[in-house]
Amino acid sequence: MKFGLKSVLSLSFLGLSLILTACGQANSIAATDKNGTETKPLKVTATQAIASTDPTIAADIGSQAAIAQVYEGLYTTDKKGQVIPGVATKIVTPTENGKIYTFTLRSNAKWADGSHVTAHDFVYAIRRQADPKTKSQEVGHIEEIKNAKEVNEGKKPLSALGVKALNKHKLQITLQKKTPWFNYRLATEIYPLKQEIVKKYGDKYGTSSDKMLGNGPYILQKWSGSNDSWTYRKNNKYYAAKSVRLRTINVQTVKDANTAENLFASNAVQVTTITGNKVQSNAKGALAKNLKITKSNHLTFIVWNSRRKNTENTSLRKAISYAIDRKSLVRNILRDESLPAKAAVTEGNFSNPKTGKDFTDDTGDLYPHDIAKAKKYWKQAQRELGQKNITLELLTTDVDTSRTVGEYIQSTVEENLKGLKVSLKSVPLNNEVATFTKGDFDFGVLGWTSDFKDPIDFLNKAAITNSINFGRFNDAEYEKLIKDIENTDQSETARYSTMQKAARVLAAKQGITPLYQNTQANLISSKVGGVQPSMLRDVLYRYVYWK
Repeated sequence: MKFGLKSVLSLSFLGLSLILTACGQANSIAATDKNGTETKPLKVTATQAIASTDPTIAADIGSQAAIAQVYEGLYTTDKKGQVIPGVATKIVTPTENGKIYTFTLRSNAKWADGSHVTAHDFVYAIRRQADPKTKSQEVGHIEEIKNAKEVNEGKKPLSALGVKALNKHKLQITLQKKTPWFNYRLATEIYPLKQEIVKKYGDKYGTSSDKMLGNGPYILQKWSGSNDSWTYRKNNKYYAAKSVRLRTINVQTVKDANTAENLFASNAVQVTTITGNKVQSNAKGALAKNLKITKSNHLTFIVWNSRRKNTENTSLRKAISYAIDRKSLVRNILRDESLPAKAAVTEGNFSNPKTGKDFTDDTGDLYPHDIAKAKKYWKQAQRELGQKNITLELLTTDVDTSRTVGEYIQSTVEENLKGLKVSLKSVPLNNEVATFTKGDFDFGVLGWTSDFKDPIDFLNKAAITNSINFGRFNDAEYEKLIKDIENTDQSETARYSTMQKAARVLAAKQGITPLYQNTQANLISSKVGGVQPSMLRDVLYRYVYWK
């Protein structure tokens, strides 16, 4: 199907255009169809191709970005990333000490085929995610729901899961315990599925645009399951279709920053993502006015193997941490506007409930650069380990950024801590995770993206019960603090204070060593409005329009 622009504007619009031009303030007026939808296609890039549009299966960033355009959960987010009602009519207040959520679904919420979205669609989707037969890699999205763990492990039946349809438009979800961040799960991770469509396609569901059914603002088209380009077409059955202004978004996958920049500069695309030194160069170049930097809820940090004598030593960990100049790392090495880590929590993730001050600013810089202290702790480590010369292997992925960070750590450590040698080992991500899991490493660079805004998801990465604690850091004081944070009887202010204590203890013992917080850099045409990535997700095109 071809999508054309209207070729003729009314005389009134033409007159207005001439007046504005005469005043030196000419604006383009987007052509619209009879429903007021803007017909001019928006052309954008994606950094990754889609792997799956099955919300139960998709685990990669590219797929999840697409899913956010074509599905909608009980909640969604506004253009600033704040949680708002989606299929549910309102943001509900949970009962039973924060454990039971009862939702009323919009009566006009529909699937793209025109059928109504029902409470059963959510029950089916959540049960499917928990079902061990599904083998979902994203079962963590529902882990707070009552009996999710037991169901996923095959210890309890699907019917025991804490989700049920009270009637066609009423849904009830019961959690194991009060969960402050559950609204984020509902807005960005938990979506409905229409059972008969999933059953129709079976294992093929979500493998191409014609083998899926969404309920979101857009319908996915022209995606075969393996191609690097696709189209989002406005879903006229969406309950808020009148507020969706763009009819068509054409997407192409572009992984190279130079290519992305050139496409944007030639107006071949109106929105794109750039990385590396392209961010720094464009911050002061001709496209500076088009550059928008967004903080990401992603933290890159060092994992230490606590099962090996040398890297279990806290003094050695401190020596390396103090030797790393995080400001220099992001400014001179990464050059992509990343933020130097000040705590094991991302900036913009959480605020003091009393003052509104950001958690990282409120807690202070827990990972400063101090060569004098680095040398002091290195000498202390040498004495404690009974060795003057130590060689460690640093594990990174084979992605350019990760290797570059590894080379920086190697350089600064060997320059400032005489007798300490670092060798580098760079492998594909899957191999790195496998190596971490086996415990066959000294220390390594790892990144974690949190799906919700709460410090516990980052602090938990050093908890002994967390599967991402590859180094097996295990400290009694820290474990008690983590349990206190998860204690639902704590007040909001008490919980915040406990999280600050945990962050400070983690820094003092270097359970993990944060390096930097990633950002997303977008080039956005001045002719386009409403393009607003947030910490938790990429751009939602339902808010985008031609100016």
